[in-house]
Amino acid sequence: MYKLDKIDKELLRLLQANGRATISSLSEAVSLSMPAVSERVKRLESSGVIQKFTAMLNPSLVDKQLMALVQIGFKLQRNADAFVNYVSTERDVKECFRITGNYEYTLKVQTSNTSTLAELLNRLKAQPGVSKTHSIIVLSTVLDRPSVTIS
Repeated sequence: MYKLDKIDKELLRLLQANGRATISSLSEAVSLSMPAVSERVKRLESSGVIQKFTAMLNPSLVDKQLMALVQIGFKLQRNADAFVNYVSTERDVKECFRITGNYEYTLKVQTSNTSTLAELLNRLKAQPGVSKTHSIIVLSTVLDRPSVTIS
């Protein structure tokens, strides 16, 4: 685990709020010189604390209005392991979680509509060993934190 001090945590909070913040604005916010802040940000990146900077897209403005959670169950564990390779090729699958309980995986899916969801479900069900699926349509998002919070 990487040891974060108070300034590192504040820099992370600022960057989470605005990944395009300049070194100058970060420097002013934490009362450190620009070279010191630049070095800290580079260290946070190289250590893996900051995994990447990315653009967050509005799903409804890029024709991805429907969100669903899809649970996948398998007859045999070896089929579940091979499924991981397959699911990474499906562009509408945002996240894939290995879970406990009656299913092996839960997928977070963002797609255009119920027709494209049905097509995806058919492809998922066609994968070797898939024995059952369960889908939940998300009606609205109450809370969405794209990253972990820093205490």
